[in-house]
Amino acid sequence: MLLARVLFCVPLLFATAAWAQPPAGWPRAKWLENGLIDAGGTHEGNLFITRRGGQRLDARQQYEHAQSEEVIRGLAGQGVEVFHTHLYKGFGMAAEKPEMEDTVRAAAVAHRCGMKVDTYIQWNSLMYETFFAEEPRAKDWVQRDALGQPIMLAYGYQQSFRYRPCFANRDYLDYLKRVVRFAVEEVHTDFIHFDNFDLNAEPESCHDATCVAGFREFLKRKYTPAERRDRLGFENVDYVNPPQWNAVNRPEGMRVIYDPVIQAWIDFRCQVMADALRQMAGYAKSLNPQVAIEINPGGLTGDNRAWVSGIDHARLLPLTEAFWSEEGNEPGLAADGRLISRIRSYKLARAYHNIMMTYVAGDPLAMSEALAFGQTLGHLDTYPLKGETLRYLGFYRRSRDLFRGTEDTGGVAVLRSYPSLTYDHFPAQLSAVLTEQALIQARVPFELINDAHLADLSRFKVLILPNAECLSDGQIAAIRGFVERGGGLVAIGQSGVYDQWRRMRVTPGLGGLIDGQQPGAAYEEDPLTTQVAGAPTRRRVGKGRSVYLPALRFDGPLPAPGRFFGVTNRYWKRPANWEELLDAVRWVARDELPVRVDGPAYLVANLVAQPEKHRLLLHLVNYRRPGRPIEGATVRCRAPAGAVRIYSPDAEVRTVTVGPDGSFHLPEIRTYSIAVIDLAERSTP
Repeated sequence: MLLARVLFCVPLLFATAAWAQPPAGWPRAKWLENGLIDAGGTHEGNLFITRRGGQRLDARQQYEHAQSEEVIRGLAGQGVEVFHTHLYKGFGMAAEKPEMEDTVRAAAVAHRCGMKVDTYIQWNSLMYETFFAEEPRAKDWVQRDALGQPIMLAYGYQQSFRYRPCFANRDYLDYLKRVVRFAVEEVHTDFIHFDNFDLNAEPESCHDATCVAGFREFLKRKYTPAERRDRLGFENVDYVNPPQWNAVNRPEGMRVIYDPVIQAWIDFRCQVMADALRQMAGYAKSLNPQVAIEINPGGLTGDNRAWVSGIDHARLLPLTEAFWSEEGNEPGLAADGRLISRIRSYKLARAYHNIMMTYVAGDPLAMSEALAFGQTLGHLDTYPLKGETLRYLGFYRRSRDLFRGTEDTGGVAVLRSYPSLTYDHFPAQLSAVLTEQALIQARVPFELINDAHLADLSRFKVLILPNAECLSDGQIAAIRGFVERGGGLVAIGQSGVYDQWRRMRVTPGLGGLIDGQQPGAAYEEDPLTTQVAGAPTRRRVGKGRSVYLPALRFDGPLPAPGRFFGVTNRYWKRPANWEELLDAVRWVARDELPVRVDGPAYLVANLVAQPEKHRLLLHLVNYRRPGRPIEGATVRCRAPAGAVRIYSPDAEVRTVTVGPDGSFHLPEIRTYSIAVIDLAERSTP
């Protein structure tokens, strides 16, 4: 087999992902380009701790200590650069004013220590007992279900005092802007953390008058009268209501969503959250353009986030610089061979120039994963930092030059199609997860893209459609043009069989690009296409190539889906036919993937470029616990003659020799290593 080439197209490797940029003119916090080392502190005020109950008798003293000068100076001395602390929990500014003033004092100390300040603002709680006393009108600001009852932010049975506010309500958003203004002008915050950024699952969706009217207006704005006739069968939407449910028809048991009103309602809920964030983030940046905005919507965990939680990352992340994912999924190799990771969430963040924050402190593998795929550490818990956390923090600070200004590269794009993942989630998500798992464990560098990114695929060599059932005519035309100009397409399962509203096409949309695909079904819940057998078919189209795979087959008995058909990490296995997928990717890429790493399936790699320094960095992570070293791994690429430097928190800097065929052997990999490939003196291929 031909050697994979790291320099098959230098402009492709170093191209800027323009489609992942924020809206035109949207200011970005430039200070985060240096990475993020964040720790606290606490995000809970004493008022909330008291009202929640169950606290220690010294809770007040703990609260005061967490924002004391001793803690702040201690964190600064340990190398932390951003101090995380509470600001607002949702009781109302009058009730929380004394503790908000505590934050003002703590922020001043942090700034004197040369640190940035990260302030916690509760996005999704209105603590009605005190809030209504301050603002009686707020009784009309809370989300209400179809029966008119307030919708709670659910934390078990013992926080029923937390109502969810309605994000379509302008009065509530105006109130929240007052909190944002306090954060920017009084605290002088550098970083705003909006917590609990999601909506409740059906049947607990907001049916108050504001949302009902807003939904109808949304239908009028989004669709012309002719489009409403095409979408719904009629033009007048003045009497259209949000969907309702009963004991027989439960939302969590509905797999295929073809009702156009339910589809539009999901879209509306996602848009309400995006519009509210745009208002809050835009207002904060109008006061100080260098304030960073971060939200907590979760990452890519296998759930139908749009349907269940009103979250469409593609609408949110262009407006933010960072997001939190409290997903669990601690990295490691499970006993049944599943490789568990947060790589998908990190790749989502990188696609939008965001930093993904999650729980990594104290775990060398989790911190290695953050550095390899997130290119920074993010959040490191509370003071004092200890042991492995300090060791990795020291390595990151010493080696920071290896992480600045990096861009994900590799030339392979995996589409995560919004309508496909929303309207028939289980087969589409399972196919996406299996695709990503195969690429991760074969160490094929790839990036995640969303629907809008199909408009410009010029920076990619290969596009993979993992059961992307729902594609519009415009998207299919863009894919066809990509292949005809020389791109490589790997289409899996039902990709392109339906339009963007999940209406069955008379002929499959990718006809002429791929061979062997069967038509889909219009309404009935057909068998899971991911279990269909069949041989791949290859085709040359214009200057490009395509491969069709009938399915990626789950390895072993398929676990029974749970509520809302989430594809959680119990499904995260390499597919049984993973080699067919890899052969397809290599064939359509003409064996011009940038790097090939030979090693065990629990050795994972990520390739990034530093265009200004004209070098590539190959990050390597050993997912086998308890960290038994990997020996004998080999990298093959088109590297210049000379040496490759190997950096690791586990060893001194080492140098390895590149052979005449562009290959080199890696020293043992305990947990994490970085191979730095300098391209400055390469010869022209």
